[in-house]
Amino acid sequence: MKLKRREFISGCTTSIAAALISARHVAAENRSDGASDRALGMLYGSLIGDALGGPIEFLPHERVATIMPAARSWADDRQLTGDDLEQLAASLSMLSYAELRPDPAPYGPWIRQAAAGTITDDSRHKIVLIRAIRSMLSAHQQYLTQEELARAYIAFSPHENRPADREMAELVEEGLREYRLASRWVLGERDLNTALPLERLWSGVANCSGQMTMPPLAAVFPGQPERAYLETFRLDFIDAPIARDIAAALNAGLAAVLDPACDGMSTDQRWSLLMETIRKTDPYRYSQVPFAGRQLDRWLDLSDSIVRRSQGRPKVAYQLLESEGKPVYYWDAHFTLLVPLTLLSLCEFRPLAAMHLTLDFGHDTDSYAQVLGAMAGAVHGMDIWSKPMVDAVQSRLKADFGESVDQWQRLLVSAAARWREPDA
Repeated sequence: MKLKRREFISGCTTSIAAALISARHVAAENRSDGASDRALGMLYGSLIGDALGGPIEFLPHERVATIMPAARSWADDRQLTGDDLEQLAASLSMLSYAELRPDPAPYGPWIRQAAAGTITDDSRHKIVLIRAIRSMLSAHQQYLTQEELARAYIAFSPHENRPADREMAELVEEGLREYRLASRWVLGERDLNTALPLERLWSGVANCSGQMTMPPLAAVFPGQPERAYLETFRLDFIDAPIARDIAAALNAGLAAVLDPACDGMSTDQRWSLLMETIRKTDPYRYSQVPFAGRQLDRWLDLSDSIVRRSQGRPKVAYQLLESEGKPVYYWDAHFTLLVPLTLLSLCEFRPLAAMHLTLDFGHDTDSYAQVLGAMAGAVHGMDIWSKPMVDAVQSRLKADFGESVDQWQRLLVSAAARWREPDA
């Protein structure tokens, strides 16, 4: 009997490990074209996911249902078919903000009547990281520090070295205020009017700040998942401790599939490697904490359980995510990972179909979709993204922020060549 894709993925870890060991003996020192393509796919994917989710973020389900598959209105027992998955993937398209969210917002688009492809805070945080790495390289430093990242948060303006107009400056300040207060604390300021302790950031809520910011860092450590974890964890002062573990584990998974040794693998095998690496990379031994264990494992187990009980029924999966996922806020760190992983598995690891259902699920759609986009691009490479989507996000990124994804990739390759262990 033919195995379903998720069953295949859960069962092939041993063969993948053996294949990786063999492949690393013959991999060239420089990155392969395949690995470079996957790194670029990861970067574009996170932006595309953000831009797909941004126009419908937190819109009422009734409004989303007019432009999405409306799986919430399906019968409870309706299962996804192969035709459904094909249709979901084929009908995914970029939306304009003009009618859905026409006004700028501190955590949404900063442009009025924003065009399709416009990013939100989920990608602006990545720009902060990219600019911090750019400063690191310009200063001939051997690794990025928290202080450099903090300075990038404080200095951020849409276009570097160009002052923002009054309306934009107010959006920037409101959208980054909490992060700037924490950043000044990192830099040693103790005037409580301008700097506040890291423990106060978002009242200690374990949110998805690190998942928004840190994915590009995975491209600095291809094939080095534990190192990607450790460096992400070290730099991530914008997260509560549990969220830091989740963001670092995600980056470990991304780094694993960016390994040139993965070029000869099937996409199923790369999905398996990514999922297993997220779960197993635990250098600080959270899983050995008495009684509590590792919270990430709890949510990964719940994802598997929801998929198993849903039996291919999206409406049931939605209900279980909301009832058992236990978000205090829909941008909680665990929920931001739980949603895309669950719907991805429900869709037999067909990422474009999963993206459509993720958007249809609603709530913090840009955060869920940017995580899914990063994973999909890291596994499949650029071919997974249509040219109109790529062109839309790149044109808006250039116009709104003066940034280029292709330049990001070259920057990250340069950073990888220079980056040294902080203790070295």
